[in-house]
Amino acid sequence: MSNIQESKEYQLAKEWEMAVNSYSFDLKKFAAAIPTMHLTLQQSLYRLLKECIKVMADESRRYDDRNRASHEEAVRIMEYLNEYGQHIPFK
Repeated sequence: MSNIQESKEYQLAKEWEMAVNSYSFDLKKFAAAIPTMHLTLQQSLYRLLKECIKVMADESRRYDDRNRASHEEAVRIMEYLNEYGQHIPFK
């Protein structure tokens, strides 16, 4: 991906990185906010999460003991999604 660092997606990922790089970030509160989102946007969030899982499962991506558990779980989730997953439309 060319010029990824100039994209709005990269900037958002870096903002998220800073937000979760704090012990005070509450994952459960973030997740609890999802039902307050517009239903179409909830579906867009799910599509984003699926793409993140694909990246985490990628064997060519660098990982070590700090993120091995998430990589291994992502691999198992992708096995399931490849067999049972479906295309998630915009509407």
